Amino acid sequence: MRDVLDDDLAELYPVRGADDVRLARLREQLFAEKPVRRSPRWAGIAAAAVAVIMITGLVVFLRPAHRDAPATMPSTPATSLAEAATLLELAEQPTARYQHITYRLREVATAASFGLDQVGWTLVELEYDVWLPTAKGETVFIFRRETGQRQPISGAQPRPEQKLSTISFPQLWTSFCAATPCKEESVSKPLPADPKQKLLAASPALLSPFTTNEEKAALYRVLAESPEIRWDNGRLSVDGNLLQFVIDPATGRVTGTEEVATASSQLPKGMPPQSMTITYEWTDQRPS
Repeated sequence: MRDVLDDDLAELYPVRGADDVRLARLREQLFAEKPVRRSPRWAGIAAAAVAVIMITGLVVFLRPAHRDAPATMPSTPATSLAEAATLLELAEQPTARYQHITYRLREVATAASFGLDQVGWTLVELEYDVWLPTAKGETVFIFRRETGQRQPISGAQPRPEQKLSTISFPQLWTSFCAATPCKEESVSKPLPADPKQKLLAASPALLSPFTTNEEKAALYRVLAESPEIRWDNGRLSVDGNLLQFVIDPATGRVTGTEEVATASSQLPKGMPPQSMTITYEWTDQRPS
């Protein structure tokens, strides 16, 4: 090590021959001295400093990649309408070009709905496709059709080529919208005080693709003011009302409805007169 030190010193600081003796003594003194032992106090301070550096590094690691990124907390499934309203209000607002909402209905239709003059019932499947643009001034596309899935129940049955009359398609919401922005008109109407009528009157706004999350959250809270309107793990119902709503406890969105069959119903046991599932997606492309 001394030889290396000598070489380094010689390159950095060339000395005269008269200084060789003095430098040799300094080197001897340098290598002869024992290192000063660090006191326990300073050792503790150094260890604490290392710990702070490690903790600081951990905190930085857990911070969002972007300084301005919003803090998000894990959410638990809603256990009430009020909690479902909060989920809707905190839902992320995607920036895709279209919100695509699909309503798939299973409806009991009479033979007369197919143009037959006989008595009969058939379970038919209908599909409503809504393409709602997120930008202003864009055209809204809504398609309604039979899927072709049918189930005979009783009586006269239509032939496959006989289609259900369009006037027999259920009206799920009240507003018409040709271009964005869209507004569901029923949202601004006050709801009846009677719990049964209250839930029925809220149906168009609950199902409409034009009802915003904020409007729907406010509607949830109005419905929650009536204790007769029950929440059962996402199923919304009230005694005496045949129509029930299904709300996803994880998102707060309405994902379906189901009509309860009455005791006098001529349908097979367990078959609701009408049921519907609703799915949502965000996309940048729409079928041409």
